[in-house]
Amino acid sequence: MTSSIALFRLDAAARRHLAALLLLTSFVALFVAPRGHAQQMRDVTFNEAVQIALENNIAIKRAENNLDLQELTVKSEQADFLPNLNLSTGANRNYGLQFDQTVGQLRNTSTDGFNYGVSSGINLFNGFADIAGLNAARAQLASQEYAMERTRQTVVFNVISTYLNVILAEENIRIRQEDVQAQQQLLDQIQEFVNVGSRAISDLYQQQATLANAESQLLTAESTFQVSKTRLIQVLQLDPLSEYRFIAPDPSELPLNVRSYDPENLLVSAFERRADIRAQEASIDAAEQSIRAARSGYLPSLNLSASHGAGYTSANERDDFNTQLQNNRSERLSLSLQIPLFNRLNTKRSIESSKVQFSNARLDLENAQQNVAIEVRQAYLDYQIAVKRLDVTQKSLQAADQALQVEEERYEVGASTLVELQQARSQFVNASSQRAQAVFQFHFQHRLIEYYQGVLDPSQPLFN
Repeated sequence: MTSSIALFRLDAAARRHLAALLLLTSFVALFVAPRGHAQQMRDVTFNEAVQIALENNIAIKRAENNLDLQELTVKSEQADFLPNLNLSTGANRNYGLQFDQTVGQLRNTSTDGFNYGVSSGINLFNGFADIAGLNAARAQLASQEYAMERTRQTVVFNVISTYLNVILAEENIRIRQEDVQAQQQLLDQIQEFVNVGSRAISDLYQQQATLANAESQLLTAESTFQVSKTRLIQVLQLDPLSEYRFIAPDPSELPLNVRSYDPENLLVSAFERRADIRAQEASIDAAEQSIRAARSGYLPSLNLSASHGAGYTSANERDDFNTQLQNNRSERLSLSLQIPLFNRLNTKRSIESSKVQFSNARLDLENAQQNVAIEVRQAYLDYQIAVKRLDVTQKSLQAADQALQVEEERYEVGASTLVELQQARSQFVNASSQRAQAVFQFHFQHRLIEYYQGVLDPSQPLFN
């Protein structure tokens, strides 16, 4: 009754505003809520994420298109060894004065004509330019294949990196949630102490502030998780409007198999197996073949050609169409040799240009090898640090857990202050977070070594 009287006392503008608000609320409940309810959560494992990325990634699709184009180039170079074949035909009608051989005089008349011709030619020698062109195209095809392989490895590595960020962010949420629960339980405990007069009211206020800070840290962790999750959705080219849950393992259950690496063997293996280095070496081969093709401009070329043709004209009234085509046949077989004497230095310029491209390709290989050496060395050092961090964080977590238990017991009996207890809990939360990061970073560094070696296998699980 009281709410009805209060509603009645509202002025007309307020009632209209309230009615509009109720209408808007009904609209949201009717249309938005069912749509959200219809969305289903999709679970995505790491291996599924890798396959999705390999199927959807734009860089891979572009690499596939470049590979198809280069295959067409190879087929075009192969076709240059084949002879050509041309067919030509035509019909005409002539008007005006024409000489009539039957009466020996000019007459104003019209005549019809028809002709056809078939020709073919083949290059017998062009200074080995066709062979060099084919070899260059094949080398470029090999380079594109290696580039395609490296692109796939890079995509998988990006999936690993972003997937681990999501897992780590989700693990941090779990740690912060446990901290909030523990802080809430401690607040309830302090409230009871205050009620019986065994603790000062300041402890209660201080704990309330600590709980609020823990909840703020939880919100920050949740925000970081959403950002990492959105980034992974972008990498996988998934529908951003759908809901996904990326499966995260428990870091305490992950295997921690430490591997022994020899940095020199890692570097040798990287030089032998890195697809981008193989691609650059193939580019050098292609540039070298381009020099051979350019030098062919100094050598003679030899071509063989053959042709056949026949014609008909209505001016010849004595022979019919078939007879004329038979009588007017012409065949031609020719062998031509062309010796270049001077072509305005075009050949020399082409050779020098090809040599510059060859030199640049070798410089690019040296730069790639230097980068690989630095990457492998840094990955090896980072892996050693990651292994050491596993031992340090394990000891730190055990010590923080024991310290927290002691401080909780001391605080219950009044032998410790709230500040000391909060410090112990803060150290435990940080140790738990550092431990989770160390475990996931250890697996990431192992995959990083595989990536820099060029042996990253998309079919392998993330944690093994």
